[in-house]
This record gives sequence, structure tokens and C-alpha cells, in this order.
Amino acid sequence: MLNNLKALFRATTQKQPEQTTGRPVAAGLPMGISQEQLEGLRLDGRVNIKLIGLRAHADALFSWDDDAYHHIAAVGHVDLGQGAHLVRFYLDNDTWLQANIEHGQVLEYKLFDFYRVAHLSDAEFDGVINGEDKQPDSIGAQTVALTSTTEEPRICTYQRLWGDSDSLWSPPVVFEEQVMTTESIAARHVTHHAMLYERTIQGTERMEYLLISAENDGEGSFMVVHNVGVDVASVDIDAM
Repeated sequence: MLNNLKALFRATTQKQPEQTTGRPVAAGLPMGISQEQLEGLRLDGRVNIKLIGLRAHADALFSWDDDAYHHIAAVGHVDLGQGAHLVRFYLDNDTWLQANIEHGQVLEYKLFDFYRVAHLSDAEFDGVINGEDKQPDSIGAQTVALTSTTEEPRICTYQRLWGDSDSLWSPPVVFEEQVMTTESIAARHVTHHAMLYERTIQGTERMEYLLISAENDGEGSFMVVHNVGVDVASVDIDAM
């Protein structure tokens, strides 16, 4: 399931070269990618996503309200090179829907929740991405344990998907995202140092993902974000 995404990112810490095309336009979408290709998703639009049956599984950390339409407040674009893109639709309920695109074809959608956000100083951020003393559960660790925020906390363990599977630690993937909002005149640039993990939700065939990203917005803001997500089928997306 994740093979396409692994190939697109190429699991390297080398940044992709700057692109002269592909910058977001007024609708928030990269050049050459249309709303029709993305189920009608667009900046300042609305979307309802059906995740039938997810609520019934107590083991899932990710939760979702199937009934509401959500405003698309921002759109992010990552140009991975060689015709590969990630397009992210940031919703008004602190979740975001990601489309994985290759040569104009959407390969998959994933829906993520900003599960945990920690703001860092410049020195702390440098320690996270460059520190030699790698701590358990840090970005790049072979496994990461995440504790639920429910009344009865439980620990969920995720397995790293990128890098050498036999290594206890692998360097995070570095990529650049351009983010447009409804109030943007120009795109805001965010640098991500990211690693993807997964686990199986007990009693289901559904996977749950953990994307850990150390983020630098280039304006003096540094943070580490734990994003918890699940796969979404295109038929489950109702955009307007």
C-alpha cells in the first residue's frame, strides 16, 4: 500500500531541487493538476469524508465525524520531482487530506489529524534533526510508541516505513511544502523533516499511520507534529 509513497519520497535526506513551475495558483492547486482530478477539492471549498465503520473500533487513535462538511482553509503542495506531487487540503477541524499524485494520476488519499504538536526553540529543533543522541520514539527511530489521550490511556506502537528496516534509526526525509490560504498573496514555505510509520488497527484490515514531522516555517517558528491518519477511498470524498 505504501510502496508508491516510498518510491515518491525516495527515502533520502537530500532536498529536491527548486522548481520554477508547479507553484500553487489561485485555486491552491499545482500547475497541471485540476479540481476534477482531485474529486473537486479546492482552496476555499468544502468537503465531507465518509469513514464508515471507523468509529466502531476502539483501538483506533484516529477519530472522525462523518456527518459534517468542512471548509478547506489552506492547500499545501510538495513537488517531489519526476512528475510526483503531494497535495494537502487543510480543513477547519485540524485535520488534513493528502493526495499522492504521480504523472497526473491520484494514487491514494490519506486523512491525517494533528494529534500532537510541540513548539520548539531553534536549539531544540536543531537537536531533534541533527542531534547525535537519538532518543526512543524520536523521528527516525525503528518503532515509535504513542499514548492515547482517552480516559483509559493505552500505548500504540508504530513501525517505521522509510529507510533501512534493519537499522535502529534512519534519517528523516526532507521536503519543501508551499502553502496557500484564502488570504495568501504568495505561498508560504515550510521545510519538513519527516518519517512515516504504520500499525494495524486491532480487529480490522485497516492500517493507521503516524507521520512525525519536524517543521520550520522559515519565519522563526519550529515544531514537531505527530499526525495520525488512515487511508481514504476517492468514493468517500464529497467535495463542493
